[in-house]
Amino acid sequence: MRAGTLRSDAFSSVSRIIDAARRVFASGDGSGTLNRIADEAGVGIATLYRHFPNRQALARAVYERIFAMEIEPLFIEFEKSNAPRAVLLDVAEHLVTVVQNEKGLVSSIGNLTEVTTVLLRRSSEPLGAIVGRAQAAGNIRPDIDASDIPNILAMVITGLGVLGSDKTTRRRYLSLLLDALNPAQATLLPR
Repeated sequence: MRAGTLRSDAFSSVSRIIDAARRVFASGDGSGTLNRIADEAGVGIATLYRHFPNRQALARAVYERIFAMEIEPLFIEFEKSNAPRAVLLDVAEHLVTVVQNEKGLVSSIGNLTEVTTVLLRRSSEPLGAIVGRAQAAGNIRPDIDASDIPNILAMVITGLGVLGSDKTTRRRYLSLLLDALNPAQATLLPR
């Protein structure tokens, strides 16, 4: 939900609902009912349903807020960085951490890989510039499109997040993924 499309009181309600939902989903005690979320947000259940028709829609809004507040700022660093691999590794690792730490949220989202891909595609402009620079420098294989990156990251992030790997294991597999984008030993991708 974007602030510009809501009245200020409705925006305030939505914001409180999303904040409450994140807390309730994070409690992980299985009692993350919409009634409990509405109570914690200080709104009626009808207000919650007016903005979020079901649990999945609310969970996706919470995930979108997390993405906007915690992941998208990393793409600014990614765009400015002379070490884009390290920043991309940070982005991927942070997303895996979110998936692992927000289990109640993740179980309510539905298709986590699809939602993550959609959110990552919002950063396609900085990704396109970085992929182009890295390809020109010979650091990313020439047959990778910027549009491939959100799909690849979403698949790996959601897989690692669900597996519950420790930080060292996550870093190992995310590094392996990024090395696979390197052209040194690459075979041409099928179209």
